[in-house]
Amino acid sequence: MKKEEKVRIEENKKNLSVKSMYFNRYLLVRYTIALFFFTNVYWLLSLLMSGSSLFFIPLAIILLLLSSTAEQIKMINKHTNQAVYTKYYFITQLIINGVLMILSSFSSIFTQLFPFLINQARSRVLVLSVLAIGILLSGIILYRLHQIKNNEDRHYHRIKQYEEVTHA
Repeated sequence: MKKEEKVRIEENKKNLSVKSMYFNRYLLVRYTIALFFFTNVYWLLSLLMSGSSLFFIPLAIILLLLSSTAEQIKMINKHTNQAVYTKYYFITQLIINGVLMILSSFSSIFTQLFPFLINQARSRVLVLSVLAIGILLSGIILYRLHQIKNNEDRHYHRIKQYEEVTHA
């Protein structure tokens, strides 16, 4: 192999490493999206199997989540720190969880929203806990997206250090 080819291969490796590092800034975001996806899919399936007319709630959340997923997939090839659809998804998820907490606590709609649970205090506490965790996770991700947008995350500083060392 010629020296020029070796240099080109090494440069490609460095560029791929940097590209992967930028993509991995969103790793926590993608794992949280996957968690919410499967949670909403299971909720949708339970609503469909029980014949609840409120199946459109998790369905709408899943459709919005898919736009966020598509945005994340696009980031593989084109780095950006502007995850607009992802931000809107997590804001929406946070709001929906808040509304569901209120409806679950103070409304008789609980059995339609969660037909797989018995309408008792323990079930309501379980649902409120899961929804509160969802709100907490959404808040954490929104903070993370804010950090990434403003290049204030630790990964960004590591990437810059790596770029300085490898391209110097």
